[in-house]
Amino acid sequence: MPDQHPILGPGEPPPFASENEDGTSPFVIVCEHAGRRIPDSLGTLGLDDAHLARHFMWDIGALDLARAIARRLDAPLAWQRYSRMICDCNRHWEAESFIPAHGEGIPVPANAAATEADRNQRRAEIWQPFQGGVEALLDRRVARGRQTLFVTIHSFTPVFYGEQRSLEYGILYDRNDTLSPTLLDVLRARHGDKALGNEPYSMSRENDYTVPVHGEDRGLDSVEIEVRNNLLATAEQVEARADDLASALIEAAAMLNAATGMSPRGAIS
Repeated sequence: MPDQHPILGPGEPPPFASENEDGTSPFVIVCEHAGRRIPDSLGTLGLDDAHLARHFMWDIGALDLARAIARRLDAPLAWQRYSRMICDCNRHWEAESFIPAHGEGIPVPANAAATEADRNQRRAEIWQPFQGGVEALLDRRVARGRQTLFVTIHSFTPVFYGEQRSLEYGILYDRNDTLSPTLLDVLRARHGDKALGNEPYSMSRENDYTVPVHGEDRGLDSVEIEVRNNLLATAEQVEARADDLASALIEAAAMLNAATGMSPRGAIS
């Protein structure tokens, strides 16, 4: 079989991007579904232009929110430039949903025809560079004696397969029993049932990658935050939600500190 041509052309940016890696905060912010870029070699994946603006291409508003939170905390930010329809960087590369065959029921023609060779190539050119970038960022913090509170930022659509969602915040976690439930307590005290645990999705090693592997496997206090994307439609809304979440994260870290009598792994002292 002849070698496949590279997915990324010589002028296209790498999947992994980072900002403020030397920030003073113990918080590290990650946004896996930040971008909707498609490599030139893949065209539009067979999708219409209208579909390319849909939420299934990327987490609408998530990067703006992640940047605003990181700015308030003086935290490092890592994010991924390419659409999750190329490959989902919050999935294990062997997961069935690693290359989605559809987005919210809309077929993705180029993905439906993806071969094992395509899967391996997207893993090598998109997924692995992003995962390697996150891993290296965290390794550098360990080498410098920096502690870390690990936070990922996502958004979700207000209507999913015709079902309206009234939820505003979802706090997702699998094995973490420190930062995640404490942050949920803080947000529920502020917003009641508008903030729920493991909604609108539940987290597991089968369905997620970033927090279970980069966070929980390292023993880091960690959490995935989901925000309904119509609450991030304007710059003013993004700033308001960033104020709320940054202060909630600081409050949760302080609560962990008070409960244990010592700084949690990576907490603000």
